Amino acid sequence: MSQQALDKEYSPSLYAPGFEDILAKQASQGHAFAAAHAPQHLQYGKDPAACLDLFVPEGKGPWPLMVFIHGGYWQELSHTATNFLAKHYLERGMAFASLGYELAPQVSIETMIEQCHQGLRAAITQLKSQGGHRSLVLGGHSAGAQLAFWVATAEAAAKDSTPIDELLLVSGVFDLTPLTETYVNAPLGLDAARAHLLSPRFGKLSGLPPVHLIIAEHDTPAFRRQCHEFFAAILNVGGTANIMDLPGCNHFDVLDHLATCSSGESKQ
Repeated sequence: MSQQALDKEYSPSLYAPGFEDILAKQASQGHAFAAAHAPQHLQYGKDPAACLDLFVPEGKGPWPLMVFIHGGYWQELSHTATNFLAKHYLERGMAFASLGYELAPQVSIETMIEQCHQGLRAAITQLKSQGGHRSLVLGGHSAGAQLAFWVATAEAAAKDSTPIDELLLVSGVFDLTPLTETYVNAPLGLDAARAHLLSPRFGKLSGLPPVHLIIAEHDTPAFRRQCHEFFAAILNVGGTANIMDLPGCNHFDVLDHLATCSSGESKQ
């Protein structure tokens, strides 16, 4: 495959006409919702980006909790990019936390994982003082799906771990090794060995909570291929997973349609 073809395979924006307008609309909706339903803002790192917004339904807890990690190829966007999703989850009686993290090239992906794990813990602790949570879904979009996988792995290994009931992974990057040969790697500085170690596709897949994978019809061929390969790998170790392929959607507006997707029981 030529360099141009490989770069295109990992360029979701080339398959999503008007993606800037989609991102701008989502940001505007998130800002408006946060203005009307002020979230609790928590900082869990020295850098301002290591923070979260926690939206809590009215009434008494415990509530189901969705914790979501934004994408941006580990080098763009912030936690507020997913605040627009809070409206959907609050309408369903769920608390919602949007996690942030420092970006490349300032920090490594390993540091991002650690920060997001701290964010998950911060959201759980904050909600505990208000009634707690009765179930926990951890989600992520694009690069955020990769981070969510490793946060779930880190939480499962913790001595005082909190069970995660489901992973919701949207248009995820599950194999980072091809990225080392693309423009995406410039701020990341990955070599083949680190890319392999940071790839969910090659991580410990046994013992995962049920995994709900969402992919867009107009995601890039590489993203679609990775989703199906990751799905097959989970099933190969006896895990539980399903895929929802959303017609008419691209890598960016797929998030607008999460309301049509189950965040409950996954099926093998």
